[in-house]
Amino acid sequence: MTIDNQFRASFVRRWHTNPDLAQTVDTLAGHGGRVARIILKLWPDASSALLHWALVHDDGESVVGDVPSTTKGATLIHEQERAALDRIWPGLPDLTPDEYDRLDAYMWAQHHAPHTLTGDGWPECRRWVFAQAEALGVSVSV
Repeated sequence: MTIDNQFRASFVRRWHTNPDLAQTVDTLAGHGGRVARIILKLWPDASSALLHWALVHDDGESVVGDVPSTTKGATLIHEQERAALDRIWPGLPDLTPDEYDRLDAYMWAQHHAPHTLTGDGWPECRRWVFAQAEALGVSVSV
């Protein structure tokens, strides 16, 4: 595996299956960077392993494509994406703290298409994010 694979993965576009956000330009590099920033804001002493995961956790999508969150739970797709991620970043821990992903997604939609936040699963996402923030003791920052 060459550095080209890691570099190319950063250009995968997100939101292409969401009609309200498909026109926004968001890449895995931007998403990973924002997830790392969220983690650093909430936990300034976060481990390097967690920050590494934050930056590259979706890079497997460079092989299987950007997969909508409603589909990611499908075992076969998750396994294919994880296998691709393992080829690109061997030895990356299998972390799944998707509260950072959901918080980034909600904030992206809030910034780019606030009119959508009253439907299509966004109210549930918001409630879940705030419940997780409360459980993790970071609700004041969120």
